[in-house]
Amino acid sequence: MHMDELETFITLVQEKNFTKTAVKRSLSQPTVSVHIRNLEKEFSATFFKRTTKQLSLTAEGAFFYEQALQIKALYQHTQETLYQKKKQAAGLIRIGTSFTIGEYILPQIIANLRADHPLIEISITMGNTQSVIDAVRSFEADIGFVEGQTSSKEVILTPFKEDRLRVVRSGKINASQIQSIDDLHDQTWVIREPGSGTRHSFDHLIKTNHIRLGSTIVFSSTHGIKESVKNNLGLALLSETTMHEELQAKIFASHRFRRPFSETILFLRANKRNCAWAEY
Repeated sequence: MHMDELETFITLVQEKNFTKTAVKRSLSQPTVSVHIRNLEKEFSATFFKRTTKQLSLTAEGAFFYEQALQIKALYQHTQETLYQKKKQAAGLIRIGTSFTIGEYILPQIIANLRADHPLIEISITMGNTQSVIDAVRSFEADIGFVEGQTSSKEVILTPFKEDRLRVVRSGKINASQIQSIDDLHDQTWVIREPGSGTRHSFDHLIKTNHIRLGSTIVFSSTHGIKESVKNNLGLALLSETTMHEELQAKIFASHRFRRPFSETILFLRANKRNCAWAEY
């Protein structure tokens, strides 16, 4: 059975006239007759009662007409659905991201993306800023999100979001009080490893404000730093995005300095024109 023949049958039932059906379907009248004969032969049934004055359906024809309408609707729905799927974005996106962005910012972005493009598959690899940059420039990741900067000409950096940083301490009563920059001298700091965007921001804070370091504890994850601050091991410079709950519950305490600390979250992709291996 061909859809053209089914369409002809449906039109003939509705028009009750071979000539009008031929005109509406842009077919010759003999072709309309052939379509109907083919269907009747295929289903071993007679669909129409023909007289000189009128054309009417048989019981078999009435049943087939109901089925034909359902088949046509299903065919159109299938056609439209497949067409829409072709129009939708699909495939795998490999994302490289720093730990802070991957754990606290990216999930909401991906949820929004998946709501609009459910056919997209996503693979996320987390590491420090430098490892994400390396993954993008070597095409191991399609795109990346980082907090730090890079001078590499092999990636294109685009500002994506401004993130405020805060110096925090434990909310415990016996924790060191922070009222001014002077209170940051000679403290124990819980910090990220070299190569991390957060570490870059910390180093910048220390250098520009001439802060004397007491001692440091280095973690390779934001979660480790947060747990250390909760246990009053030292101060930390963290993104506000990562500690909403701790600040509201007063697990962390923070002083708002007159000039806030901030960092720019960057979206990055490979600059293929400046990659020696791009042609391969």
